[in-house]
Amino acid sequence: MAVRDEPLERQKLKEVSLSRRAFLKMSLIASGVLTSWGIFRFLGYQQPAENPVRLALMEAEAYPVGSMTSVPQLKAWVLRDEAGLYALSAVCTHLGCTVGETEKTFECPCHGSRFNLKGAALQGPAENPLEYLELSLSEENQVVLDSSIKVPASQRLNPL
Repeated sequence: MAVRDEPLERQKLKEVSLSRRAFLKMSLIASGVLTSWGIFRFLGYQQPAENPVRLALMEAEAYPVGSMTSVPQLKAWVLRDEAGLYALSAVCTHLGCTVGETEKTFECPCHGSRFNLKGAALQGPAENPLEYLELSLSEENQVVLDSSIKVPASQRLNPL
């Protein structure tokens, strides 16, 4: 009968309170659910589609020998040497960061990889060179970059 003699507020508090064991069980269940959700999201990750993959740029004459032009929409660089125009992917071959131009080289801001203007790795951790991308000319004499097509390093667009 001691329960009836206690104030009503204290009786409600006893009904609502959890034991330590029940609290720990609920905490473990909640952390298991959150961990499972995180693992599911990680394993189910799909890289977003890269849009666009093809882009018309300036006319070929706008790229003088020695020029370096960034194409951020396609994460690429258009360069011109004595042999003609070529395009390099701006995606680092180490972990996929976007490389930037630094004193006539490309440098990855994430881990410090460096590449020369031909895309060859000069300094690690990247071991592979940057990928070459396809360039073509449109009927209007515009340079067209297609980031979905990889080409050999020797391929150049030589507009006359």
